[in-house]
Amino acid sequence: MNLGASDWFKKATMIGYARISDEQQDKASKKEKDPLKKPILIAQKNEVNEALKRSKLPQAKEWFMEVESGTKRDRPAWLKLQSRVKELVAKGKRVVVVVKDPSRWSRNARHGMRVIDDLHELGVPVYASNAGIQTGSVGDLHPTEELLFIQLTGSGAFVSQVQKEKADRSVDVSKELGIMAGKGTSLFPFAEKDPVTLTEANLYRLSLPKKEGGWSNQQFYDTISLQTQPHGISPQGVKNEIKRIQTRRKNLNEEEYQAWTEYRQKIRNLLIEAEHDPFARTTKEGAINWPVRALMRMVGRYLSEPEKYRQRSDEEIQEILDDFPTYLSGKDADKYRAIVGKRGRRR
Repeated sequence: MNLGASDWFKKATMIGYARISDEQQDKASKKEKDPLKKPILIAQKNEVNEALKRSKLPQAKEWFMEVESGTKRDRPAWLKLQSRVKELVAKGKRVVVVVKDPSRWSRNARHGMRVIDDLHELGVPVYASNAGIQTGSVGDLHPTEELLFIQLTGSGAFVSQVQKEKADRSVDVSKELGIMAGKGTSLFPFAEKDPVTLTEANLYRLSLPKKEGGWSNQQFYDTISLQTQPHGISPQGVKNEIKRIQTRRKNLNEEEYQAWTEYRQKIRNLLIEAEHDPFARTTKEGAINWPVRALMRMVGRYLSEPEKYRQRSDEEIQEILDDFPTYLSGKDADKYRAIVGKRGRRR
């Protein structure tokens, strides 16, 4: 079986298509809004053109690039590409659509095959430069090669589905266990005064007239923020905390609310003792304390949504602190192993 480009490709107009999923972007690419300027897509484009050059084929000078899931059938650049191809064919141009590999074309075999069939009737093949396979056209049939292309597209769809199912299961298990995903909310262990306690203690001022000591909304945000400095909460943070307090009051009875308050204070005291705030963003963080980072991951959901999750017992807390490597997030675990590994090498 002969695979690869047909001889007539050498006189064809190559139209390029590059795609990447959002989660596959690097930091530099995420900062760039225009897909045509994203480094990761430019690299994909250059890789395709290098492969074409090695095969002594024309370079793809016109490109359609986007950040979209390959499982979607309404990808804007993908649709524009199809329209552009039809326009060029109508003008009598000989056209080849070129991608890096079949998974860039589509990760849904049915959707990808439908468009391949439409292009096939126009005499336009899709060519995967890295794999060196094409879909053929009505005037240049490549049935075995086309089947291989579609199979590789289908395997991409299968991988995507498996990845999605694994991710969904991971999220479900994390929610069920009350494991915190993401940063969560700081308990401000380095603040001059506890922002939550201070906010709750002064909420009555919002309903008082000014002459009786009442505060306007903005005065409340600014005053509470100022009293928690240094390393305290921002005025916007105070505003957000009021909303969280209202939500907790709505969803918890008085006994549950008191239990949450005492539990939060217990965890905050542990952070103060450890002199580390795992969720610090704009305030002091302190030296990394791995046990409390593991602890906050395991108790964070209850602290954020006590109506949905349960408290961890003192025995569970101690277990987390004692066996913290087991409870670290994947990212923290990697950092911890790297640090421990460096120490081991120094010995």
